[in-house]
This record gives sequence, structure tokens and C-alpha cells, in this order.
Amino acid sequence: MASITISKRLVVINSASSLVAKLVNMTVLLWMYQYLLKHISADEFAVLPVVMSLMVFAPLFFSFFTGGIARYLVDAYAKGDTTRVTGIVSSIFPLLAVMAVVFLTLGILLAINIAHVLNIAPGMENSAGWMMGMLFGSFALQMLGLPFAAGFYIRQSFVELNLWGLARDLLRITLLLIFLLGIGPHVIWVSTATAISEISYTLATVWRSRRMVPELRLRRALFDFSLARQLMSFGLWTTLGRLGWVMYTNAATILLNLYGTAVDVTSYHIGSTFYRQIESTLGLAAQPLQPVMTAMNALEDRERLARTVFRGGRYALWVGMAVAVPLTIYSSAFITLYMGPDYTQTAMVIVMFMVIFPFTNPTFLLPMTAMSTGRVKEFFLPAFLSQFTGLILMGMMLHFTDLGAIGVTLALSVITIGGQLLYFWPLVLKLTGQSFGSFTQQVLKPGFIPAAAGGLVWAMIRLTTDVSSWSELIVSIATGGIAYLAALLVFGLRASERSELRRVLTSLRTARGQLPP
Repeated sequence: MASITISKRLVVINSASSLVAKLVNMTVLLWMYQYLLKHISADEFAVLPVVMSLMVFAPLFFSFFTGGIARYLVDAYAKGDTTRVTGIVSSIFPLLAVMAVVFLTLGILLAINIAHVLNIAPGMENSAGWMMGMLFGSFALQMLGLPFAAGFYIRQSFVELNLWGLARDLLRITLLLIFLLGIGPHVIWVSTATAISEISYTLATVWRSRRMVPELRLRRALFDFSLARQLMSFGLWTTLGRLGWVMYTNAATILLNLYGTAVDVTSYHIGSTFYRQIESTLGLAAQPLQPVMTAMNALEDRERLARTVFRGGRYALWVGMAVAVPLTIYSSAFITLYMGPDYTQTAMVIVMFMVIFPFTNPTFLLPMTAMSTGRVKEFFLPAFLSQFTGLILMGMMLHFTDLGAIGVTLALSVITIGGQLLYFWPLVLKLTGQSFGSFTQQVLKPGFIPAAAGGLVWAMIRLTTDVSSWSELIVSIATGGIAYLAALLVFGLRASERSELRRVLTSLRTARGQLPP
């Protein structure tokens, strides 16, 4: 009988592989941005964040149909109902195919008329159109392959999935190097390399997924519109959540393109990139938990689900604050070294984004919890309303002030922090059945102690040392990092986590001792 394995060891291995793959991608991304900023004009570079921000809206065309696919496939597989697995794929794919045709048609029209829709610098219209067209085509293929690629989630084969992702990233890196260094520094090569690598990745993962779970196939006789409607009902709320997230960090780029300057667009894009990359890195690390949490709910193991949610919040705080605190303290020095003196406002954008993490990371697994328990409306509808309010505040900032990128980021920070404290923190307690006292003891207290220790050292170094080179910046951050790690090991980890860490270190030493000289 098919089933879902609930294994802490498997989750850790899958999460670690996700982090490695993401770190490789982040390294290349930071190098690419710095290289382009030094070799092309601000007007040409601004085309990239504008096009990428439009592409963030692309999943909205499909998430109404795809939002519940992974959740319902995992649930069916956990219960051993493989016929329902095939039925889910067969019921939702025809609707995805129709939407793909509509999506591509709209994409072609937008690519042709992009100069009439957005503020594109003269001479960059064709490049922007081609970039948009390539990305629309590759994304449509990804969405068509999504139901067939769910085998990695069902079997929790995230290590293999991340290896495929790493191969995709290496292909993209290779193509970028060939295009940028061999042909010339042009922003169009970013989209070209991305489209080719994503298409290759989609084809490879669909092929491999169907070998792991042969039930991921089409059978005309199993098409069931009532089943498709059930998935779409679930997807309605996840679509609202995705729309809210798009408005949350990417609509600002469009608004700044229309009402700001190229420097505003670039400053916001670079500043928000750090926030998005940290968020997406944590998301990748937590991704293996989604099928596990869904299985816990299916098996009615609620106590274990609550422990998982709180542990996830604690870990998210440790990782997020380890980056957010030093990046906040050294933001001006970092931006001066990374981008030069023309983008000083980017430092303030980074600071305001980093201030968000202490409030969002304690409830980091809340979206997964809502999806796993099927209570998506309680999370995604308020999330959408909160983020829509943020969009209104952004517009007001641009209309009534001259703060530009700083103003829209301030609007996002205010609405996010308010929403977390007033609604989402209480919601995580409601969905887990836990008290605020338990939340404080298991998440907040151990989560913030390392940040306080590391922050004190980083602040003292910043006040007494003039950081003017990369070597000085690295040494300063590493010094505070030692204090952060020490506080984490002594005060942050729980007794059971220290025992697990000792077992891991013992296993590593044993394995090292067994290696041939």
C-alpha cells in the first residue's frame, strides 16, 4: 500500500540539500547583479526588475488550479488511494491546458506592446519584449508539467529534486557566463539563460517524477469535474495568498517604474532581493515538511503537528536573525562596497525589510499549517486583505511623499508588523491549539537570545571600527557570528536538540575515522 513516511531524519536531509542548492543560486545571483550594475546603465538594468516583477504575477493565472494539487495528491497517497492520484491529475490537467493557451496569448500581446504598458527606456523596447516572451513560454510549460512532477513531493525525494535544481542552476550559470563574458553584458541574457534552463528542468523532472510514481498519468475515464472543482475551491484561497505576496514585494517595482526613477527601481529591487532570497531559502528548507505535515493531519497526529510548527518558527528565527541583524547594522557599509555611492538609499530599504523578520519568522510555518489542515481561508483571506492594504499604503507614499523606494518599503514594513501582531500570531496558536506562554517559551525566547548576543557584539564593532573594505566587513561579521553561535548553542537549543547535535557530531567523527588515510 502506498504511504507517506514521517521521518525527522529524512526531513533534515531534504532541508539541508535544499539549502545547499539555494546558496549556490544566491551566490550567482549576487555576482550577476554586481557585474551588470558595473557594466550597463541604470536604465538598462531597470528593465530586469520590471520584467521579473511582471513574471511574478504569472502564477496567478494557474494557482487557482494548481494551489491544491500537491496537498491532495499527498493526502490521497498517504491513504493508499492510488486511483484517486490518477484521477486528480486527469481532472486538473485539461483545465491547465486551456489556461496555458490563454496565458501564452496574453503574454505575446504584452510582449509586443510592452512599451505602451510600462515605462521602458528608449532603445530597450525590443529587449524587454523578447525577455517577456521567453519567460512566458517557459513558465507555461512549467505549469503544464506541475501535476506530473508531484512525485518528488509524494515520495519526499527532495534531495534528488534539489540535485535536478542544482543541475538547472549550473546550466543557467554556464549559459550566463557564455553570454555575458563571451558575447557582451546585456540584460537580455539573464532571461535567455533562465528560460532555457527552466525548460530543461521541467522536462527532466516530469520524466523522473513519473518513473517514481507511475500513477501520475492521464486517464480520460477518470476525469471528474467535481474533483477538479474541489481542487479549485482550495486553490481559490491559495491564489489570494499568492496575489497578496505579489503585491507585498513586487507591485512596488511596477509602481516605482511608473512614478519613480530608474535608481528607485534598482534600489528597491536590490534591497528587496535580500529579503526575498532569505524568505525563499527558508521556504526551500521547510519545503520537505509540507507532505509530512499533511500526513500528520491526515493521521490526526495534532500534538506532533504543533511541535513541528513551533520548532519551525524557532529555527526560522535563528536563520533569519543570523542574517538580518548583521545586514541591518552593516547595511550602509555593505551597499557602498557592493553597489557604490550612487545607491545609498538601498541601505535603508534593506534595514526596513530586515526589521520584518522578527515578526514573520516565528509564524513561518503558518501557511503550511493552514494548507495541511485544510483551513486555508483562515490564513489566505486575511493575508490578502493585509497585503492589499499595504498596496494602498504604497500608493499613498508615492503620491504624498518623495521618499520613493524608502517610502514603499516603509509601507510594507508597517502593514506586515501590524498584521503579524494583531492576527497571525493569534492564528498560529488557534491552529496548533497552543497557548501564548508555550509560544513564548518554545519560539520567541530561544529564538531571540542568539540575536541579542550577536547584535551586541556587531553593534560594538560597528561603533568602534571604520568598515571600509570587504576583508574588514567579513572579519567584523564573523566576530559577531561567534557570539551568535555561542549563545545559540548554550541558551537557544533545547536539551533534546543538543542531544541530537551531539549524535550528529559523533556520527561525523566516526565516519571520518573510518576513512582510509
